[in-house]
Amino acid sequence: MSYFIFQKKNLKKIQIFYFLLIFIGVIFIFRLFYLQLYTEKYILNAFNTSIKQEIIIPERGSIFDRNNKLLVFNKSIYELLVIPMLVDNNLNVIELCNLLEIEQHTFYENFNKAKEYSKYLPSVFIPYISKEKFAAIQEKLYKYKGFDWTKRSLREYNVVSSANVLGYIGEISPETIIKMKNKKDNYYQIGDFIGWSGVEKSYENILRGKKGVKYWIKDKNGCIIGSYNHKKNNIKAIRGNDISLTIDWKLQNYAEKLMFQKKGGIVAIDPKNGEILSIVSSPINDPNLFLDLNRGKELQKLMHNTIDYPLFDRTTQACYSPASTFKLLTELAGLQMGVINKTTNFVCYKGFRLKNKIIHCHSGFHGIPIGMETAIAISCNNYFAQVYKRIIEKYPNNLTKGVNEWSDIIKSFGFGNYLNNDLATGEKGIIPDGNYYNNKYGNYKWNALTIISNGIGQGEINVTPIQLANMVCAIANKGFFYTPHIIKYINHKPIINNYTTAKYTKVNKKYFQLIINGMEKVFSIGTGKHFQSMNIKMAGKTGTTQNFIKNNNKIISMPDHSIFILFAPINNPKIAISVIIENGGYGAKWAGPIASLVAEKYINKYVTRKRLENKMLHSGLQKIYDNIATLKNITNNPIDNKK
Repeated sequence: MSYFIFQKKNLKKIQIFYFLLIFIGVIFIFRLFYLQLYTEKYILNAFNTSIKQEIIIPERGSIFDRNNKLLVFNKSIYELLVIPMLVDNNLNVIELCNLLEIEQHTFYENFNKAKEYSKYLPSVFIPYISKEKFAAIQEKLYKYKGFDWTKRSLREYNVVSSANVLGYIGEISPETIIKMKNKKDNYYQIGDFIGWSGVEKSYENILRGKKGVKYWIKDKNGCIIGSYNHKKNNIKAIRGNDISLTIDWKLQNYAEKLMFQKKGGIVAIDPKNGEILSIVSSPINDPNLFLDLNRGKELQKLMHNTIDYPLFDRTTQACYSPASTFKLLTELAGLQMGVINKTTNFVCYKGFRLKNKIIHCHSGFHGIPIGMETAIAISCNNYFAQVYKRIIEKYPNNLTKGVNEWSDIIKSFGFGNYLNNDLATGEKGIIPDGNYYNNKYGNYKWNALTIISNGIGQGEINVTPIQLANMVCAIANKGFFYTPHIIKYINHKPIINNYTTAKYTKVNKKYFQLIINGMEKVFSIGTGKHFQSMNIKMAGKTGTTQNFIKNNNKIISMPDHSIFILFAPINNPKIAISVIIENGGYGAKWAGPIASLVAEKYINKYVTRKRLENKMLHSGLQKIYDNIATLKNITNNPIDNKK
């Protein structure tokens, strides 16, 4: 009996021993966990090891035009990094500032910014250090604990224009880093650069490449003495992909020159595939302004210019009333909806007149029946107002249904949406429907006369120049278009994407030839006969957009916007163009000649109409813009492009 009691006591002692052993082990594990994660001692020890980790920023891919002209490339620069926790409390700030050639207040601003980001991680302290200047800094950098360097590439632009196309890169903000991480993109850290506009932004993931890592052995002074582990742990950086744009740089440069002292936009597209050949927004900016720190004041002027808005992309962001260019769609919608046919005629009595509604017409063809093709050529307001009235009244007891049917047809041409292209900016514009007017006026409180201005491209309709050019593509192709896009090759190889799929409009193919015939007559008997090309058959349409500003609740009429659209050649369309010249007057005065010159330059590679070309290259509207700027300063109201 005593033996079993003895054994039982021994068993209890063993259990107590194991319990104490486990308890002590748990305490040690907890303590180790606490020291590793919640104290700075071991963090500092990790940073004070003799191994230097260098993040290798890859070179961004270069950017070429469609003909392999180099537009954007890279040059090497150095950056000074800092790890705040490692900086010596007794740092000789004055001496370091003299070495870096900066003011003391700049030192403390940059240092505090780095601490706010992280006390333990490296961040950029001084960017944009040239190779020559860095050589002097590197010799003495070992004296300043916590400071290090890295090498990266900086963008270099081979051109001095087209900032709206190429865009620019800049240092990523902390807010953007957080947004990217929320999207499961952990590529960026403070001090990294990212595309902020243009193709630099829209193709950031392709251009940026993949980061690499190098490990170095340092001596007690922090100087590198060799590679770690024979480079076995290094990860090679992968250079970003090159991209080739659809842009034809010679055409782009020519179109930019034609915009001398003019504001507005030019968009040229190949209707066969949707490739953007030229996209010019004026005023035109030099992309190098966004890189050269010595010219920061000039860039600030651009950013704060609220008169000209030079950084505003007028080809994709500016919305205008399309004016008479929109009459083509009024005609197509009327044909598709069956409210008119190819024999429909109207007599114009110097405009559209019904009850108290009057829309004047200056076509000169008054008192005689006018058919469809002639109406397009001479841009008769009465004809298209009559067509639009029939469209709205197709369902007499349900005007909303008529407007909705019209709206759906118009939107099938790419209006009222962002086109889902690969450009960094865009606006969808306005194509109203029945609900729009029910909300604006109330059910049954509006009729065809209320919104009759839509028939001639005014009213509430707002479109962008790129949407207009896309519409021309659809007409040239007799019913379909390809999404306008700006990427052609990646690493000089064709890509397969959704831009190769044709988008069909809601208008039957058989109706388009009637419209094209009228557009051809624009150059023979119509508004474009004074600038027709004798060796290229073109199809076009003028537009003149009314323009107003407000002053003390009074509407003041301003010089109209000049608009023109065309495609050429008629039998084998190679280019579709839209041009908008702000405050340029009639469509045939500025926009029409410019559009025809761009088409001739692209198709023939040269221009024969030298007199017209010289006028467009050397004449502008600066005096008009100066007068408008003075008036805008007085009224303190922006120009309203809505009609």
